[in-house]
Amino acid sequence: MKGITFRLLLVSTFGLFAISGYGQNGWTRAKNGFYAQAVLSTFNTNEYYSTTGTLFNGGSTFRSNALLFYGEYGVTDRFNVLLDAPLLVLNKFSTTEMVAGVGSIKLGAKYRLLKNFPLAAQIDFDIPTDDGFNYATSTEPNSLGTYDQINLPTSDGEFNIWTTLAASHSIASGKTFGSIYGSFNFRTKSFSHQIQAGFEIGQLLWDKLYVIGKFKIQEKIGSGSAGGSFLYGEGTTFSRYNLTLLYKTNEHWKIVGGFSDFIGFPVPRRNLYDGFMFFLGASVEY
Repeated sequence: MKGITFRLLLVSTFGLFAISGYGQNGWTRAKNGFYAQAVLSTFNTNEYYSTTGTLFNGGSTFRSNALLFYGEYGVTDRFNVLLDAPLLVLNKFSTTEMVAGVGSIKLGAKYRLLKNFPLAAQIDFDIPTDDGFNYATSTEPNSLGTYDQINLPTSDGEFNIWTTLAASHSIASGKTFGSIYGSFNFRTKSFSHQIQAGFEIGQLLWDKLYVIGKFKIQEKIGSGSAGGSFLYGEGTTFSRYNLTLLYKTNEHWKIVGGFSDFIGFPVPRRNLYDGFMFFLGASVEY
């Protein structure tokens, strides 16, 4: 029974990891311009990759649903502030009750480095919303007749600082566009630091529909020594793709939808639950 419980604890980290931010790019909003997006996401799978990259499947299924908010505001034409907030996260296994919480909140700032080319530096402060403990009770007693307590945290309980450099370019009057970026995550409480890199390519079709493909990788730097760190993305690496569709209903509002998933190349999957995440929502822009 201890081995089963340990595995359930280990894989619960994906509840944090499924929450992804808005795409990185080198553009900034005009002074007093803003963008806001709210989506509902859902994730459901029983396939888990261990810290060594071994695939386990079968058994209890992990499920996570979330209400995600993202916003950015132009303080000046070259300086923007950003907010990335999982307002509500619902986590459970098929063998446990559901637990709820607020995910870690990112407060950020972006500065466009060059006036005539979209190259921007960004810093995000990843602020925990709890101590990293949120226990769900099993729905059935174990062989000893007691109910297991399984930690399904919605926040990792530690402060992070993300720094990002991103560049973008567009052609065809802005209808075709792309970005590349690199990020470094400074983690506290003896967690391993992380690096991410990625790109996105987009196309506006029929002046109504944006089709955007994204791809990013994550690697860890060093070996963390934080106690119980397997719960919070310690040693997590991945390659991930995303397809996002934005349909313009009028000048300011869009319907947003899409999905993302992990693949095994070029960076292997480690310490995460593997499967599709679907999302649907709306955005407004002025």
